[in-house]
Amino acid sequence: MTNTPLQHQSLRELIALDLREQILAKAIAPGEKLDIAGIAGRYAVSVGAVREGLLLLESEGLVVINPRRGITVRVVTPTDLLEIYAVRELIDVAAANLLAETGDAELLTMLREGQERIERCWDDGGFASGLATDLEFHVAIAELSGNSRLLSISTNLVDQTRLYLQPVEAADASIRRRPPAHLHTAIVDAIALGDKGEIRKAFADHYMFSRTRVTHE
Repeated sequence: MTNTPLQHQSLRELIALDLREQILAKAIAPGEKLDIAGIAGRYAVSVGAVREGLLLLESEGLVVINPRRGITVRVVTPTDLLEIYAVRELIDVAAANLLAETGDAELLTMLREGQERIERCWDDGGFASGLATDLEFHVAIAELSGNSRLLSISTNLVDQTRLYLQPVEAADASIRRRPPAHLHTAIVDAIALGDKGEIRKAFADHYMFSRTRVTHE
C-alpha cells in the first residue's frame, strides 16, 4: 500500500473499508494485532482517525478492542458461526417475505439469475467462487427486499461468515462440501409462491445443511 492520504470526508468509513477488505482477503490474519501507529502512517492520518475506523469494525464483529492487549482481528469459533447462521436465517426469512410481498417479476428474475450463477461458479471456480456467489445471493435477497436495515445486517453477517471460514476452509474438507442445488432453488420457488411457510422451510433446510458442515452431526 502506498502512503497516499485518504479523503477527509467520511475518513473513518474509508479507513474501515480498506481494513475490512484486507481482513476478508486474509492480508491481515485472525488474531493478528493491529499496529495503529503504523496504519496511521500508511494512510497519512491521525491515530485518532484510525481508532475511529477500528471502532466501526468492532461494531461489525471483525476486530476485538482490549485495553490491555490492544486491537486484534477477531478469531471466530465454530460456536460463533452457528450463532451467525441463526441470525442470518432470521434476516433471510424476513427479507424474503418482504420480497415476496412485492410480487415483482423482474426482481424474482434477478434473484433466480443469482441462484443459477451459484451453480455455474461452483462448476467453474470450485469452493472459493461458489461460496462467494452463494453469500452474494443471500445479500441480494436483503437488497431486493428494499429494507436498508436488513441489507446492512445481512452484509455484516456475511462478512463475519467469510472471516470464520478463512482458517478452516483448507483444513476441514467438509466445509468445502458443495450445497445441493435444490436448496437455493427451493428458496427462489418459495419466494415466487409468496408462501411464508415454504419460505421459512426453505431457509431452515438451507441452514441445516450449513450447520451440519460445521458440527459434523
